[in-house]
Amino acid sequence: MTTKLKFLHLVTILLHFFTITNATILDQNQDKQSLISFKNSISNPKMLTKWNLDTPHCQWEGQLSTKISNLKNLQTLNLGENELSGELPSQLGELTRLQTLELGPNFFTGKIPPSIGKLTSLQSLDLSSNTLTGKIPPEIGKLTSLRSLGLGNNFLSGKIYPSLFTKLQDLVFLDIANNTLEGTIPSEIGYLANLTDLFIGINQFSGQIPPEIGQLKKLVNFFSPSCKISGPLPDTLLNLVSLSKLDLSYNPLKCSIPKALGQLKNLTILNLVYSELNGSIPSELGNCRNLKTLVLSFNSLSGSLPEELSNLPLLSFSAENNELSGDLPKWVGKWGEINSLLLAGNRFTGRVPKEIGNLTMLNSLGLSNNLLTGFVPREICNAVSLSELDLESNMLSGSIGDTFMGCRNLTQLVLSENQIVGVIPEYLFELPLMVLDLDSNLLNGSIPVKLWKSSSLMEFSAANNMLEGGLAEEIGSLLTLERLILSNNRLSGVIPKAIGMLSSLSVLNLNSNQFSGLIPAEIGSLTSLTTLDLGGNRLNGSIPVEVTGLSELQCLVLSNNDLSGSIPSSKNSSYFKEVSIPDSSFVQHHGLYDLSNNRLTGEIPDELGDCLVVVDLLLNGNMLSGKLPTSLAKLTNLTTLDLSGNLLSGGIPAEFGQSLKLQGLYLENNNLTGRIPVELGQLHSLVKLNLTNNRFSGSIPSTFGRLTGLTHLDLSRNLLDGELPPTLSSMVNLVGLFLQQNKISGCLDEFFVGAMEWRIETMNLSNNLFSEMLPRALGNMSYLTTLDLHGNAFTGEIPWGIGNLMELEFLDFSNNKLSGRIPDSLCSVSSLNYMNLAGNRLEGPVPKNGICGNTSRITLSDNKALCGGVLGLQCPSTSFRRGSKFFSIWSLASIAIGTLLITALITIVAIKRVHRIKKRSDCEDPGANNSSSVDHNLYLLSSSRSKESLSINVAMFEQPLVKLTLSDILEATNNFWWVCYKIKKGQAVDVLDPTIVDASSKKAMLQMVQIAAICVSDNPANRPSMLNVLKFLKGIKHEL
Repeated sequence: MTTKLKFLHLVTILLHFFTITNATILDQNQDKQSLISFKNSISNPKMLTKWNLDTPHCQWEGQLSTKISNLKNLQTLNLGENELSGELPSQLGELTRLQTLELGPNFFTGKIPPSIGKLTSLQSLDLSSNTLTGKIPPEIGKLTSLRSLGLGNNFLSGKIYPSLFTKLQDLVFLDIANNTLEGTIPSEIGYLANLTDLFIGINQFSGQIPPEIGQLKKLVNFFSPSCKISGPLPDTLLNLVSLSKLDLSYNPLKCSIPKALGQLKNLTILNLVYSELNGSIPSELGNCRNLKTLVLSFNSLSGSLPEELSNLPLLSFSAENNELSGDLPKWVGKWGEINSLLLAGNRFTGRVPKEIGNLTMLNSLGLSNNLLTGFVPREICNAVSLSELDLESNMLSGSIGDTFMGCRNLTQLVLSENQIVGVIPEYLFELPLMVLDLDSNLLNGSIPVKLWKSSSLMEFSAANNMLEGGLAEEIGSLLTLERLILSNNRLSGVIPKAIGMLSSLSVLNLNSNQFSGLIPAEIGSLTSLTTLDLGGNRLNGSIPVEVTGLSELQCLVLSNNDLSGSIPSSKNSSYFKEVSIPDSSFVQHHGLYDLSNNRLTGEIPDELGDCLVVVDLLLNGNMLSGKLPTSLAKLTNLTTLDLSGNLLSGGIPAEFGQSLKLQGLYLENNNLTGRIPVELGQLHSLVKLNLTNNRFSGSIPSTFGRLTGLTHLDLSRNLLDGELPPTLSSMVNLVGLFLQQNKISGCLDEFFVGAMEWRIETMNLSNNLFSEMLPRALGNMSYLTTLDLHGNAFTGEIPWGIGNLMELEFLDFSNNKLSGRIPDSLCSVSSLNYMNLAGNRLEGPVPKNGICGNTSRITLSDNKALCGGVLGLQCPSTSFRRGSKFFSIWSLASIAIGTLLITALITIVAIKRVHRIKKRSDCEDPGANNSSSVDHNLYLLSSSRSKESLSINVAMFEQPLVKLTLSDILEATNNFWWVCYKIKKGQAVDVLDPTIVDASSKKAMLQMVQIAAICVSDNPANRPSMLNVLKFLKGIKHEL
């Protein structure tokens, strides 16, 4: 046809079978002709060459178009199980005689056309298993004759229209599972009185199951797993008298199991796994006399198993990973038909009941991760069908000498993490065992040679025991072996070359034993090997280059041996390149390449950069030399790079900044030089960076501030200089900061801008060139446990806020220039175990509280002005607070006036009453000597005659002093003349107490002495009034 008709946007896909049976077309010949006409109507009929009258239409292939509407007589259209794609044509609605429409599974896309609502004769509609989107059209509710509706396994969304349920009352089968439908389950679901099968799971339905569900008395199968349905479950469930299978697993029910379920006499399967159930298992479930499968695993059920369950004809019972407790009941032996009994991950105690041996149909028994004790009863083997037995992680004891001898069908035996003693019995290898796991017990002795002659063993694991002896040459006979794990034992001798015959071996782990000798080159024949772990032995020699040819190898551990030579390298190497392997579960540590702590030499081969699977590259603790290869930057999956403790030189390649998955970079203890590349700031996943003990120079890159996930930064013991970049304050997740022994300088105020948000626990900035005052923000670092700032040039006082660091355990401020007193609050930090403040300029009395009173935990040497406390040095009775300009003026005045006033009064009395000396004191004449250090302003103030009647007069003291002896008076006079003499000569400073004088208080103290001298002048007319003295003292205070 010349007219181009509209297609369904189908991708032309040849169908394996496009079947339309004889029953699908009312008149076969007529409709075959209609189909030929339909073929000719499409734009490219040549694509449907097999659609002809000579070929049975069950062999026709092609695509669907809008001309489908020509098939007016069609009653059944079944295009399921093909590979059709594109959108469904709206013309489907013109097939008004259609009773059955089955279009799934296919690859149809787009929305369900509303025109389907015209197919009022339709009884079965199946659009399941396509990729349809959009909402379920409400027009489907018009199909009142519909008995089966299948819309499952699509991408349908939105809510369900209640009309879908109210009008489809003949519906028997409803499947809308595995879509993205949401909202609550409409209460109108109760109208579907004829419904027998309801599948609504794997959607986003939420809320509770409506009580109207109880009206579906014909319902046989109700499956609603993996939604967001919440509890409690409605009691009306007891009305579902026909219900046989109920699956509400993987829903957040968060309720107890309703007792009403016990009235469902026809229930055969109950699945409530991962439903967040609580409470106990109701005994009423024992009334479900047809219940064969009961799955309650992965909930929070508690209590004991109700004995009423013993009456059930169970084939499978699973209650793993709950909180069930009590003794494992003996009555489980009544489940004579049970095939699987899984009770792992609970708190069952007591012994393994021997009555389990009565379960002759039992195939799988899982009791791991409980608190079971005692011996494993040999009667367990009376369960003759038993093939899988898992008793891992209990407290079972005793030997297994003949325990499992009768378990002739046992294929899997797991006894790891118990307290089994004795030797490994030889009879085990006469059983058809495929898996034998004896890890983490107390087994001793040697490995039976008979093991290597087993015809079925695929996995043998006996790590973490006390096995001795070596590996026999017969090991090469066990051709079925896939996993051999014998780590952490006392095995010794050489690794036999015959091990290279184990062609199926995937995991070989002999870590932490005492094997010696060479690594056999025959290991290169283990072509299935994914994990090779020989670390922690006494192996020597070089690493065989054959290892590089193991194409499936994704875990190599040869660390902690005595291996020498270079890292194996080959142009044809194929290890660590296979991105996917047949069974990744066989890889113990995916992407681990560990050759650490050996004596390897030479350079790191560039070929390592081609090992794309490597996730953790550990070459630390060797004697590798040369430069860091830039090819390592090609390891796009690299998360850990540890090259520490080698002899590497040169700089860090800037290309390392491209390893965006890198979380740990360890390059410490090498001979690396140059500047730290700014590109490292691009490593946004970095958690730990250690560059200590190299010879890096220059400043710390400001780009480090972008490393917001960094928890540990160690740049210590280098030649770094400059100031700390303020951007480092953005590293809010930092726990450890180590910058000691560099040449970093400057002030720390900007660095501590984000201190309130920091989580730093350890900070070491010692032995640098930091100066100025300690940041007050130090007191905001509440997580700090260790603070070391010694060996810098910090000045000023210790911030009082440091006393707020309640987690602080170690503090070292020694060898700085700190001054002032030791804060009492610092001494009160109860967690502080050691404090070093030596080599500073601290002063004043040492507090006696807390750590400051313990000589074994505090160091204060080389602080000359400290006194009292643990130092034992007596402090002056009156002292000035050093460093503070605003000391008490009145304290100074009382010292000076009190001392000189009494001395002057003694002198005056002595002059008047004994010698009548007329000579005026040198202290009286302010103008006698212009070179005097006395302030002339004092005399200008004192010469003005005050009208104040009260002056400083000594008359009141005369009477008591009359009784003094002459010698007393003369002694006092001599002292007074010495003070006056010093003032006259400009040497008044000599009379000051050197223990309390300092630069800030010196001037004020000298002025106090001058005031005192005037106040005790021999001529009362020259003495100032009390008011004048007060004014003068206030003047001094204002000058300060």
